[in-house]
Amino acid sequence: MSDTSQETPRAPISELASASPAAMPMSGRREALIIEHDDAVEIIERLRETHVDINGHTFLLKLDTLIVRLGAKWEDKREQVFDHLKLAFERAHPEPNWCIPINEDCWLGMLPESGSRKAALFMAETWRELCGFFVGDMSALEIPLYDVLAEDVDRLSLKKIDLATYFPSGDAESAPIKARHGFSGDDSKADGGSSAGQRPLIVATSLSHAGRNLKVASSIEPLFEMKKMVLIGHRLESLVMENLDNTLLDRKALANLDWGLREMVDILNIDQGLKLLKLRTPEQRKMMMVVPAAFSTFASARARQRITQEVQKAAMEMGLKVLFEVRGLDGVPPHRVLEIVSLIKPFCMTVVGSVSPDRKVIAGLAKCGLSGVCVEYDGAKRDEDNLRDYLGALAAAAKVSAGACMVQGFDNYRQMAVARLAGVTHASMRTAALMSPRSPTPAVTEDAGS
Repeated sequence: MSDTSQETPRAPISELASASPAAMPMSGRREALIIEHDDAVEIIERLRETHVDINGHTFLLKLDTLIVRLGAKWEDKREQVFDHLKLAFERAHPEPNWCIPINEDCWLGMLPESGSRKAALFMAETWRELCGFFVGDMSALEIPLYDVLAEDVDRLSLKKIDLATYFPSGDAESAPIKARHGFSGDDSKADGGSSAGQRPLIVATSLSHAGRNLKVASSIEPLFEMKKMVLIGHRLESLVMENLDNTLLDRKALANLDWGLREMVDILNIDQGLKLLKLRTPEQRKMMMVVPAAFSTFASARARQRITQEVQKAAMEMGLKVLFEVRGLDGVPPHRVLEIVSLIKPFCMTVVGSVSPDRKVIAGLAKCGLSGVCVEYDGAKRDEDNLRDYLGALAAAAKVSAGACMVQGFDNYRQMAVARLAGVTHASMRTAALMSPRSPTPAVTEDAGS
């Protein structure tokens, strides 16, 4: 994992420049639109993961002519305009359809449940109704409607739509598309993916050891390289709960588990996580998987052999690089960390160590053979300045100690944007955070095969 130096504050997600106004593109020509939006990565990844852009189900309205007509009133009316669009859209097309403002002068609509022409006509009618509500009849002007492709991590590719001739090839007006995951509706449980607005699949299994009954739920968190804010892989994440009442075990409770029980939890999480990864297509899996397990688990020769063999076999099958994450290193002597790292390093690309978010503890990982330090985001509510100071201190300590700094479990992309500016080199997001506020709880499937 390469180190990323702290950058001068700019736009939160990437270094953005406004797309220069251009004349209306010729038929068949495309134009680029840089996304000046804090959630640029979320928008691009959602388009790519669900394939709705390539299947002709994503459209953009440019609001330039409306803005010109409103003149000085635009600043006061901006929020009302976007609220009006959102209400009209969601009234007709609930989840998994999705809409969002772009760059304060464009509006994006994704309609995977409608045929392309039907969706385009809806967007056009929405434009007419919007204009009629705010400025009156604008039917004499061309409708500024474009189809959309996700071109880069911060860039869309637009093509002007002529509704008179817009008949996408192979378009089925009433049939919902299938995402890259290859499912629609109830097929999600068989496939393990998630389309826009559909629930991420989480696999849960109960286990018992020495009179203790637990439930281990596993998911795959997206892992981002922060310098370019690009998705590079996934992390096999576990949620460990009491089987009786689903009480979630926190970091301290996990550290206090019997070592034999913790070993069972880690192996079960890895088994379930690998199953979920194998259900994804190669392009969805990106290039890396982060495989976490406790220090005590890696210290067990039996568990270490099983994990390294199974992970190495799965990595070869899926063409992925492996990053082992050794958890629970608080208080472990440096020579013992170095010993375990040397035993597992031949079976992976690199190893990082996971500790509590404390600069003194992070400093203790120096000269342990690790290439990075991993900490969990504590979930505390902070404004952006305080969050940047907090993460910056951790990133600086990690850089001195081991090089890279990975923060796990962010709640939203805004936090990741601040982390990027603070010097964090890699980050993951909680699976639940990837769902829109309207989405239900993640789908949980009991895995009887474990």
